[in-house]
Amino acid sequence: MSGGPETRRPRGAARRTRTSPVRLVGGTLTVWLLLAVASVPWWPVHQDVGMVVAGVTALVVGSVVALLGAVSRLPAAVVALATVVGFAATGVPAAVPDEASGLLPTGRGLVDLFAGVALGWRQLLTITLPVGSYEALLVPYFATVLLAAVTGVTIATRASRPELAGLPALVVFVAGVVVGPTRLETSVTTGVVLVGVALVWALTVRHSRRAVAVASTTGGRVPVARAVVRPALVGTATIALAAVLATGLALAAPPSAGRTVARTDVVKPFDPRDHVSPLSGFRAYQQSDAVDRTQLTVTGLPAGAFVRVATLDTYDGVVYRVGGPDGTTSSGSFERVPTSVDTRGVRGTEVRVGVTVSGYRGVWLPTVGDLESVRFTGPEAARQRTGFFYNRSTGTAALVDGVTEGTRYSLAAVLPDQPTEDELAGARPGTASVPTPRSVPDAVREAVRADADAGTPDGTRLLTALRALQRDGYVSHGVGDDRASRSGHGADRIQQLLTARPMVGDQEQYAVAAALMADEIGFPARVVLGFTPGGDAGTGPEAAEDGVTTFRGSDITARIEVDTAQWGWVVLDPNPVVREIPDESEETPRPVTRPETVVPPPPAEQQRQDQQTPPQADRETPPSQPTWLRVLLAVLPWAIGVLGFAALVLAPAAVIVTVKRFRRRRRRRAPDARTRVVGAWDEYRDALLDHGHEVPLTATRREVAASAPGSGGTGLALEADAAVFGPVDVGDPVADRTWAEASAAIAALGAGQDRRARLRAATSLRSLRRQPVGGRSDRR
Repeated sequence: MSGGPETRRPRGAARRTRTSPVRLVGGTLTVWLLLAVASVPWWPVHQDVGMVVAGVTALVVGSVVALLGAVSRLPAAVVALATVVGFAATGVPAAVPDEASGLLPTGRGLVDLFAGVALGWRQLLTITLPVGSYEALLVPYFATVLLAAVTGVTIATRASRPELAGLPALVVFVAGVVVGPTRLETSVTTGVVLVGVALVWALTVRHSRRAVAVASTTGGRVPVARAVVRPALVGTATIALAAVLATGLALAAPPSAGRTVARTDVVKPFDPRDHVSPLSGFRAYQQSDAVDRTQLTVTGLPAGAFVRVATLDTYDGVVYRVGGPDGTTSSGSFERVPTSVDTRGVRGTEVRVGVTVSGYRGVWLPTVGDLESVRFTGPEAARQRTGFFYNRSTGTAALVDGVTEGTRYSLAAVLPDQPTEDELAGARPGTASVPTPRSVPDAVREAVRADADAGTPDGTRLLTALRALQRDGYVSHGVGDDRASRSGHGADRIQQLLTARPMVGDQEQYAVAAALMADEIGFPARVVLGFTPGGDAGTGPEAAEDGVTTFRGSDITARIEVDTAQWGWVVLDPNPVVREIPDESEETPRPVTRPETVVPPPPAEQQRQDQQTPPQADRETPPSQPTWLRVLLAVLPWAIGVLGFAALVLAPAAVIVTVKRFRRRRRRRAPDARTRVVGAWDEYRDALLDHGHEVPLTATRREVAASAPGSGGTGLALEADAAVFGPVDVGDPVADRTWAEASAAIAALGAGQDRRARLRAATSLRSLRRQPVGGRSDRR
């Protein structure tokens, strides 16, 4: 064995090879596209331009660090250190803008920045969305995108497997879904697009690497169109088909409930059940030391507007309280509101009011209408903003540390439009969900039946019940020289109120009785405690002076809210006006008129259990569905899911098989007999490739046939050569015979193979991505 000295490449020479500009630019742009798509689930979390600034900053800084590492061949430790330096230098202005000094970080900002990496995730799960750029809640997104950009660009420009550059973007996407809202929105579509882009990148990189390897071995040029573009287009078409199927399934069978994400399993830090019902302290405002004391001073309040302290929707027979997360979603939950509440679906008047607290105390923060945003002022503004919680279901706001004297804040809200009394007579019960009252006294049902017939429209029955309370009731707080009146609103107190003559109580009892009666009629109802000028039982509202309304203890009141199908939640006043209370001897009981009975009714037969009329609460319960239908409805979503998954998995194989069938059909139905003979040989050669046999690009037909298993290919090679190079024209019988021989030879290739091998040959891409030398000249 002779020859010159063997040239060896020094160890590490491949590592020192410079990365091509095409790979640097292409990999960086692909990672940018992937991260842009992966950031879509984060938008519902922030919905602020600050998120765009943070994302672009993290993307640019991460890409610069990764590109410097790729060009200079820096070790991983140096790249990691540069990432930390870039994070510290740009993180405060981008992710904690309130703590930045222009474009420079501050000491406090750096502390919040690095603390947000660990603590920001927990805070994101215990706060109402969107969070905007509130405190340091942009840090989790900024840090995630920065790490993904550094990792993704490094993999795309330096790793031996650049197709893995899409994995960091998938991590960003999953993180956004986990901390995002419970509503699905566009996560499915975004996920399909993200996976599709990542797969197209992986296919393109893989085919490019293979084409470069072949070109370096043979010394030829890289066939970009044939070796890279065409396989990438086939893969893109397959992925697009799978994306259409997945999106179609998501639209055809959307989830019936909200998603279970991280925030649904995190215990909220504020639980209203830890606090006493605010309605229990109603009488305290009527005491001599509080009745004339200033509680709140409000500016910009419209005439006669109602200031809400708390909404109470849970009655247990003892107290009406503010509901909490007790295993159902009826009462909603209290969450932190960093920016604003979405009120786009509320029709009404927009107002902006300012509130200054004087004598009022409690954890519940007074608000107006449907809250849109709140802004605290004063020395404790930062602490109060952090401790502010809001319940969207009930419209109740709270401060964790309580409302104290001197608390000042401004509100932006919407006062919902209210129907007139005539319109309310035609109201129908709404579909809102409230906790079912427990231990309701019998007097409530009897009062509802006595005030109106069962066939009367629900809206009319509700108005009749409220008018009866206003007509027959008298107001007494039981303080000073007032008529004796028990405080409280438990079941026994409401029973006493509705059965005593005269009926004596105050807004605490009348509001609870009205809410229970509305619920008995069928309207979802709840009690609202708040302030109104002059009080609901007083002589009328006081005029505001210079736009300033002062609320005293005597202005405390309680109303009810009922949910209607036409107007949503409607506020109603069930309280009677203050007037002189008659003596018990002067109060004649109201007779109950009953129709005369001419003939005694027949004795009622004892109904069997299965013949009894269902209870009133089940009037709108839909009829029971047959067993087969329930089984079908239970199995159908699973069947659709299984079929959709199967279609998604089998879609690429179906596309490949379809493309091969169209290719075979085109070859067999060529208009020229000579072309059909050559097509038969091409079909046999492609079958050899798909079955795993090597077919050299420069080999002749006879050489290919000689190396192929069996003897079927020899005759095909001779007939194809004769058709191409022979002097005699080829007729249709020869073409038909050649195709029959080709079909037999192809069938012989799969003889003796198992089903898995035949399936692998049918879905192989080798024949679709390889063009033999001279193929085009032969076809001509």
